[in-house]
Amino acid sequence: MTQDLDQLTARIGETVSQILRADLALLRGYSEAKARSVASFTLLLGEAFAAGSVSEAQLREEMEELQRMTARFVRNIQALAATTAERLLGAVTGILLAMLRQLTGLPALTMPPPMR
Repeated sequence: MTQDLDQLTARIGETVSQILRADLALLRGYSEAKARSVASFTLLLGEAFAAGSVSEAQLREEMEELQRMTARFVRNIQALAATTAERLLGAVTGILLAMLRQLTGLPALTMPPPMR
């Protein structure tokens, strides 16, 4: 049993690591691109206001847009994190079911839906 436990634990760990590596690379690329976009807009807005090209009223309007950009950025990161969690849940559940099917000999064995 110790060998089976070690193998199952290792397989779960490897699977989790693979998913996290892939999803973190995606998140890193997305966040860098969006951070650059938000930062660029912020600098452009600040410089334009400092140069007198943007009035205070326009600045307030653009600040609202900056707030919307930031909110979308964070919501998208939340969605990517939720997707990663769902992928992890599915992958680990699949590994556990495969082991249970192997041990029990029941090919149609399923798990109940995840608790929320």
